Parts: sequence; structure tokens; C-alpha cells
Amino acid sequence: MTFFTTPMARQFVGFETLFDELNAVADRKEPNYPAYNIARDDDEHYRVEVALAGFNKEEITIQIEKGVLTIEASKSEERTNYIHQGIAKRAFSKAFRLAEYMKVEDAQFVDGILTVLLYREVPEADRPKQILINTKLKKMARAA
Repeated sequence: MTFFTTPMARQFVGFETLFDELNAVADRKEPNYPAYNIARDDDEHYRVEVALAGFNKEEITIQIEKGVLTIEASKSEERTNYIHQGIAKRAFSKAFRLAEYMKVEDAQFVDGILTVLLYREVPEADRPKQILINTKLKKMARAA
């Protein structure tokens, strides 16, 4: 476990696992294959775009489990005598940690680009509520 000494980090109680995870992410060496984009369309809508030239949709799987979106693909081995092979078709697994309340809306595979559309769906109980202020004094009921 890492001890944070900055004034801001000392104000957070019970977030040790979050800080441990942030340290692990900072130390992780992630391969740059396949290339991908993450876009924010508005406050509730996001896109993950993955460049998957050479794959077809049957070779790609998308799964979401415990707040992690995982995109995997594997190619059956082709026996081709390439003179030059510049298009990578190797298997991969790419994982994206999703924020709370993120849901997958759709997945599209067009022109070699896989696009996973995400949206944030905050339950009504967790949305901010406006509290009305009364101007008349009301007696509070006491619990016995």
C-alpha cells in the first residue's frame, strides 16, 4: 500500500483500494495494439472506437463484468505467404474500467472500426434532489 502525504489525499477515508488501483494503473505497461479512441459526446454519452482491420464481427467479443468493458478478438491462423505483412491480425484483449452507472447502449462494426456506445444511467434515487424550504414552523414527530 502506498501512503499519500499530500493534503488532498489525506482527506479521503476508506479510499485505499482506489489509490492502490490508481498506482497499479500508473505502473502498468499497456500494449498499443489495437489503436483506439475514447470520445465523450456529452455528459452522459461516450464512445470507445477500436481499429480492427482484418477482423470480422464473428471474431470479436465484447463483454461487461463488474464495471470492466472487455473487447477481445482472435483470428484463425491463415496460411498465406506474405512478402510483407503490415496489417496486424494478432489476438488481443483490451479492458476499459467503466465509471459507476455506465451501460453499453450499442456496438457497431463498420469499415474496420468497432464502436461501443456507452451511456451513464443514474438511478432516480441517486440523482440530486431539490429541498423545498418551508416558511411555517412545523412540529417534529419524535420516535419513541
